[in-house]
Amino acid sequence: MKKHGRPHRGELVICKITKIHPNSAFAELIEYNITGMIHVSEVALKWVRDIRNFLKEKQYIVCKVMRVDDDGISLSVKRVRREDSDRKLSEFKRENKAEKMLEMAGKKMGKDLEQTYHEVGYKLNEEFGSLVKAFDFAFKDPELLKSKGIPKPWIDVLTEIARKSFSERVYEVKALLNIMCYQSDGIEVIKKILSGVEDDGIDVRYISAPEYMLVGKGKNYKQIETKIREAAEKITKEVKKQKGECSFEIVEK
Repeated sequence: MKKHGRPHRGELVICKITKIHPNSAFAELIEYNITGMIHVSEVALKWVRDIRNFLKEKQYIVCKVMRVDDDGISLSVKRVRREDSDRKLSEFKRENKAEKMLEMAGKKMGKDLEQTYHEVGYKLNEEFGSLVKAFDFAFKDPELLKSKGIPKPWIDVLTEIARKSFSERVYEVKALLNIMCYQSDGIEVIKKILSGVEDDGIDVRYISAPEYMLVGKGKNYKQIETKIREAAEKITKEVKKQKGECSFEIVEK
């Protein structure tokens, strides 16, 4: 997803490492097409002997913008929480797919991607917050695009692309579970409880004790999300009955 101007302080940005020096690394801010700098002191929470043990050229990472001024943009890796990084990268992947859809729409209008952004892409981002949301509305409620001032020829082609893409779309919803059972045969108890949801067509994956994951797929996101949530709640109740502990978090891919 392309954005106008420069990032603001505190913003999380997708970066590609372009050059590494002993005490710093330079990174391209993909969404803004500009370069920022990561000082060695902002790479990790612990002391960094060799920056190359933490960063590699061409690596994609999430950084936090620490400073934006005439001297450039300062970035931090260590100030980004793991869950925020995962969320940002997930959003970026979805936006990449939406940008390819925008490019397809542009080709149908005889425009390249740059022209498409200037004619409609930037406005879609500004009005809906992301290209993903813009295409969701093009699929569900094209009239809303009209109310936002999107020209009809563009609405027609955006709607066509959205309908074709979303009719084939398969959602994957995950629930990350943290399970502990204090009985002597705790592992077997957990396995038995998890096998109950596998019978309902949910994939159960072992991560590393005490973490497990439930995975469900389907074309209706709301239905599959509800199914996964209900399964996770069922597991939580069963584990507590066995004098254990269980918590979960829903994660959308």
